[in-house]
Amino acid sequence: MANYAENENNTDKCQSVYFTRRRNIPDPPKLYRRAIDWNHYSKYLGVTLDSKLTYGKHIDNINKKVRAAKVKLYPLIGSNSKLYLRNKLLLYKTTLRPAASYVSSVWGAAAKTHIRNLEATQNIIARQITNAQWFIRSRYLLKDLGLPSIENYFKKLSIKFFSKIDSHTNDALKEIPNRDSHPRRKVLGRFYTNQ
Repeated sequence: MANYAENENNTDKCQSVYFTRRRNIPDPPKLYRRAIDWNHYSKYLGVTLDSKLTYGKHIDNINKKVRAAKVKLYPLIGSNSKLYLRNKLLLYKTTLRPAASYVSSVWGAAAKTHIRNLEATQNIIARQITNAQWFIRSRYLLKDLGLPSIENYFKKLSIKFFSKIDSHTNDALKEIPNRDSHPRRKVLGRFYTNQ
């Protein structure tokens, strides 16, 4: 039985990530007397988790994936395409935007600098779909196309996701505490300021 467990849990395939902002990291964990080195990030269920939980690596991966899909769809959504504008927009909404927003309720609260990269990609795609000139502002393009900003779209998806959790039949899901809208540093800052 022990040999079966050793074969089943291969230490070469294991990863360990220490989620912290601290600089000093403890010794790596061991499995069958072999140390599993600390990694800076690990991919789990399609989400790349980095050691500081900033989701920067994950958003970079998503951005690369969406841009690669945009290149493949260029004959359909590019400036020389014969498709109508509404069909190009439909292609964006059904293929590219879902790829960008996968599990966004988990990482949607990432730093604005990371979200801006996805925003820039959406603006490039909107400009490509409409074949707009360089002097037309992206916010006007999005408004004319009826597309919300990426940040607002992620907020809408998160609200929808968390409202589904509240009305779910699973009791374990209902017991998950609500997310605190104040980051830890801001909460601590309120206690240490002179009042």
